[in-house]
Amino acid sequence: MAGGTFDKYVGKVRPGTYINFVSGRDADVLMGGVRGTVIIPLPKANYGPAKKYIKLTSASPDAGAPMFGYSIYDNDPNRQMLLIREAFKKATTVYVYIMTEGKQATADITMTVEPAQTIPEEKEAVTKTLKATAKYGGTRGNDLTVTLDANPLGGFDVLVHLGGVKVCEYDGLKTVDELIAMECPYIDFTSEEVDDRRLGEAAGINLANGTDGELTNNDISGFVDTWESVHFNTVAFPFDGEDDEKVNYDTIKQAAFTKIKYMRENMGKGVQVVIPNSGKMDYEGVINVTNSISLDGDDLSIPEACAWVAAATAGADYIESLTYVPYAGATAVVGEKTNEDAVLAINNGEFFFSLSENGDVVVEYDINSLTTFIPKVKDKSYRKNRVIRAHDALQETIQLNFIPNKFNNDDEGWSVMEGIGKTILRQFDDKGAITNVDMDNDFLVDREMSKDDETYFNVGAQFVDSAEKLYFTITTR
Repeated sequence: MAGGTFDKYVGKVRPGTYINFVSGRDADVLMGGVRGTVIIPLPKANYGPAKKYIKLTSASPDAGAPMFGYSIYDNDPNRQMLLIREAFKKATTVYVYIMTEGKQATADITMTVEPAQTIPEEKEAVTKTLKATAKYGGTRGNDLTVTLDANPLGGFDVLVHLGGVKVCEYDGLKTVDELIAMECPYIDFTSEEVDDRRLGEAAGINLANGTDGELTNNDISGFVDTWESVHFNTVAFPFDGEDDEKVNYDTIKQAAFTKIKYMRENMGKGVQVVIPNSGKMDYEGVINVTNSISLDGDDLSIPEACAWVAAATAGADYIESLTYVPYAGATAVVGEKTNEDAVLAINNGEFFFSLSENGDVVVEYDINSLTTFIPKVKDKSYRKNRVIRAHDALQETIQLNFIPNKFNNDDEGWSVMEGIGKTILRQFDDKGAITNVDMDNDFLVDREMSKDDETYFNVGAQFVDSAEKLYFTITTR
C-alpha cells in the first residue's frame, strides 16, 4: 500500500493513506502501535546463511545457534553474538542479517567398512569415502568434526562436534541415505557411491578450508536495500572506522540516511536508524550515538553500543522516554562527557550515555539527530524520540484502520471515519497520552476538500511529553 506525505493541492496517483505532521502545540498527534522489533546486522560473522534475515524472539532467543555456529551466549572471536545479546536486553523480536558469504569447510571422511555377507567376493574390510560439507560458509566450519563409531547393537553412531562440543548424534545408522535423512543442521553429507552406500568406522575428522567473506560497500548497500522487505521499528547500523579499499564509511552512512528518509517520507514507514558517529544528519529518523559503555571491564565500541540503543528505541512505548533509563549490566561509561561536552553534544543532536547521581550508567537524553527547527514545520519536539514514536504509532494505526476502498466518500462515510478517529483519540486520552482533547473538532473530515476518490482529514492532539527538565524555586523563611 502506498503512503508518505502529501501536498494538499497536488493529488496522488497511487491509492493509499497519506499523512502530514504539522508542528504546533495543537497539532501533535499520537497513537499506540506494537513495538519491539529491531534489525541487527552482523558485519564480521564467520559462519551462517548470508544475505537473509534470521528471525529470533525473546521466547527463544538462542534458536539460531545452528545457523550462527554459536550460542548467542558464547563469546565468539568477532563479538557478533554480543550484538544479539545486547539487543535482547530490550527487544522482543530481532532480525539478524549476516553480511558476507564465506567459503564452506569440507572433509573427505574415509570409512572402514566391514565385509558384507551378501557380497561373497568381499573377504576383507574395504574403504569408502563420505563427503562432509559445512552447512554454511565461514571459518567456524573448520571447527566441525565428524566421528563414526560402531554401535554394539548394530550400525554406526554418527557424532558431530563443533568446537569440541557435541551438537548432533545419530545412533545405529547403517547407510549414507539414513544419515542424509537425519538432516543434520550443521553438515550436509553426500557420497559418490552408487551401489554400495554402507557406513563404516571413521575417527574424528575435522572439516577444513572454510574461509570468511570480506565486507564491501556493495554488501552494506545491499543490506540497506532489504529494509523495505521487513516490518521493523529500528535498525542498528554498526559500521564505523577508517575508510579502506572495500568500505567507505561516509558513503554507507549516507546511504542509510537516504533509505530511512525515503521509507519515512515516501513509504509512510515509522522507522529509525541508529548510526555511530553519524555527523550532521539533522533528521528525526537518525539517532547519532557518540559514546559507549563497559560491561564489567569489557569496553564496547560505539558501533557495538548501537545494538542496545536500537533495541531500546524499538522496544520503548510511545508514552515512554529513554532519558535516564539505565543500561542493564553496564558498569562504566566509555568516553564520558564533561558538562560542557554534554551541552555541546545535545545541541549537536547526539545520543550518549552518562553516569547518574547514584552511579548508574544511563541514557543522557533520548533525542535524535534533528538540530534545525522550523516553526509550523518541525519544532523542537521533533528531536525527542518519544514524540517521534508517538507520530509513528499514530501513522501505523491510521494505516491499519483507514485503508483504501473501505469507506464511501460521502457524508455517511465521513461520519463513520470521524467516529473511528474520535475513538482513537478517546483511547489515548484515557491512557493519559494526550490531553485537552476536543472530541468535536480534533478529528474531522475536510468536507470541502474531499471529493471523487480523495478524502482529507484535519487531526489535532496535544502530546504529553515526559518531565525531563525540572525547575524549582525555593523560598527560604
